[in-house]
Amino acid sequence: MICTSSYEECQSNKNFTYSISGNRGKDVNYKGNCYPKLAPKLSFWKVWHENIGKISEEENNKYYINEYYKQVLAKLDPKDVYEELENSILLCYEDNTKFCHRHIVAAWFELLLEKKVPEIKVRDYNVEEVSKPEYIKKYLEEVIRRNKNMRGFNSLRALYLFEKSEKYEEKADAVEEKNGTYADYYRQMACFLRCDADMAEYKYNSLVNQKKLERVKK
Repeated sequence: MICTSSYEECQSNKNFTYSISGNRGKDVNYKGNCYPKLAPKLSFWKVWHENIGKISEEENNKYYINEYYKQVLAKLDPKDVYEELENSILLCYEDNTKFCHRHIVAAWFELLLEKKVPEIKVRDYNVEEVSKPEYIKKYLEEVIRRNKNMRGFNSLRALYLFEKSEKYEEKADAVEEKNGTYADYYRQMACFLRCDADMAEYKYNSLVNQKKLERVKK
């Protein structure tokens, strides 16, 4: 599991942590591990910071999420990143209730991998799950849908799995063209991923239909 927290609220040397801040935790003298791939770009961070109080908080935060997705997350594979960071706590500066890019990362894992990423407070061995801004996940979903060709899918996870299957098919085509032999492994992986995509789409649509029925009953 991956969790998120702030430097201030993660007071323990019993856990494996990664700073994902732009300055790697310099302002609080953080000396632990860093994962710069998830750090925000200074260019859009400056625009967002300068707009605080000048435009609505909703508009400003949506701008940040849009740029963070396009310039950072869209260039990464969430599965690869999750596996590199598994069993760790991702750290940044803001309080758990404040807007922070670590919450965008958590929403990214939850939307595309269906992995729960809780926000926590840590004191030695005492770990407490705390609240975080839930609207960030909604905003990120809107941003991804706006920047993606959904190709008939309703589920973001289903689309992600389908796109991964296409990459395996491309690898299979390249191997077969080069070696003249059937790329069995890549073809099988592509097939498995397409099945997983179909299952994810079915699950998503079933949940949506269930919620519609519940609203009708009310």
